[in-house]
Amino acid sequence: MENNARFDVFSTVGHGLLLSVLALILGLCWAGYLAVNHEQLHGEFEKQEAAMRSAQIHHTVPDMLGMISDYALPRAEAHGNEPHPSEQGAHADHQDAHQQHSHSGSLATDAMQRLMRGHIHWMGVGVLSAIMLLIVAFTSLKMCWKKLLGWTFGIGAVTYPLSWILMGFRTVILGPEGAEASVLWLFGPAVALLLGSLLVLFAALFIEETGLKDKGLFSWAFAD
Repeated sequence: MENNARFDVFSTVGHGLLLSVLALILGLCWAGYLAVNHEQLHGEFEKQEAAMRSAQIHHTVPDMLGMISDYALPRAEAHGNEPHPSEQGAHADHQDAHQQHSHSGSLATDAMQRLMRGHIHWMGVGVLSAIMLLIVAFTSLKMCWKKLLGWTFGIGAVTYPLSWILMGFRTVILGPEGAEASVLWLFGPAVALLLGSLLVLFAALFIEETGLKDKGLFSWAFAD
């Protein structure tokens, strides 16, 4: 009878615990992958960065020569040879994409650091999610809310670190800020799931401790 009661407690958040364990497994597998392929990945990122710098120089030298010739020519003639504003804007956007600030001085190093954060966050958030779900299991929240928190904690634990990995692979090509913007569709919801789940759990614990769960305002969320 006691074993059945314990099973019922954990069954409400079992799916979330499985996702948390999956996050831990993914973190370990990703760490192994990085350990084996670290030099190859870093080398590829360095090649991409070198190619981009070469392309940037290729565009910069003609621009400098064009500026010198513009000053040498009469003002009227120089004015007639000015590039169209749309061309200027497109060229500026192209340069901005490759001149974004590097946190370590090297875009290749930034990319590797972000890939490593995927492993760190999978391990850390996976453990945190599992602990929080064990606490959820022993609250007096109704079963539907426990199951919902199981999904939100679990999905957040799996997807949040994945956004760092995607960001890492795009850092050299898009630049640090561009890579961040490109994964907001995944990063934002994952962070919202984790933070929202934590806030709901802390609020539930506070309501329980203060005895407010029996009040009409909160009783709908708690079991009798």
